[in-house]
Amino acid sequence: MNYNHRNITFPSSDGKNTINAELFVPSEQEIRAVVQISHGMIDFVGRYEGLAEALTAKGIVVAGNDHIGHGGSVSTPDDFGFFASKNGYTYVTSDLKKMNDIIRKEFPGVPVVLLGHSMGSFLARLYAEKYTDSIDAVIIHGTSGPNPALPFGRVLIKLIKFFKGERYRSSFVRSLAEGGYNKSFDKSEGEGAWLTRDGAMVAGRPSDARTNFVFTVSGYADLFEMLSAINTKAWFRDFPKNLPALVISGDCDPVGNFGKGVRYVYDNLKKYGADVDLKLYEGARHELFNETNRDEVFADLIAWIEERALK
Repeated sequence: MNYNHRNITFPSSDGKNTINAELFVPSEQEIRAVVQISHGMIDFVGRYEGLAEALTAKGIVVAGNDHIGHGGSVSTPDDFGFFASKNGYTYVTSDLKKMNDIIRKEFPGVPVVLLGHSMGSFLARLYAEKYTDSIDAVIIHGTSGPNPALPFGRVLIKLIKFFKGERYRSSFVRSLAEGGYNKSFDKSEGEGAWLTRDGAMVAGRPSDARTNFVFTVSGYADLFEMLSAINTKAWFRDFPKNLPALVISGDCDPVGNFGKGVRYVYDNLKKYGADVDLKLYEGARHELFNETNRDEVFADLIAWIEERALK
């Protein structure tokens, strides 16, 4: 193992929760950069250890916090998948800034690359516009373009939230939001086949409570609000032109509409003058860092960081 691992905590911007964070720091290499993780939905930073092992070997720190309602930032099971009563995603975004401040203090003068996966990519896209000066580059992984069903989903969530309460967990909403993801894959691969072609990774996920819960309706409301905000003309127009960005995905990732939604994001960023690159991996699914070709992905990330963030 070529890194030292440690956990830290800090108070959330919501004034209620204590946020868990993890740092993977090279033990032998000179520190050249920091990759700050914004993890996905029903996810946590500890799942990025494979990425950390690859990056720390090249002198790149991997650091990140578990979002409110996720991983080690949860105090009771009832808190899984819940951000806040209203505008919870704004607290989550602010917590990313608090984590960034910690990183900047601990590793002064070192470039920081924000890497957001899935829901974390939605947050990273919002963060990149709000706190542009705090990062040197952004990697948008497993993201989504516009969804025509989103207006219906937002109305439905408001109704369910009104009648059932903000912490209600709806299997129906979950099936609407995520139920179609597995339809394009062989049933024999399991319910998580859409995540990765690596069967061992799929098999291990349901056994961990941190990756096996249903989002609250309030959590889905935040998810839909973010997805709406990041696919407007204004968002693409206002994305910082001097911030190097990399959009990466598998071309068999249903979250990105099998490459179509991902290309939409890339094309519109390019249209409005963003400094953006695109990489789609043939046959790969949603979680590139847990894919069968993950070593290729790690190598490409390192090369891009060296070229775009360390120049």
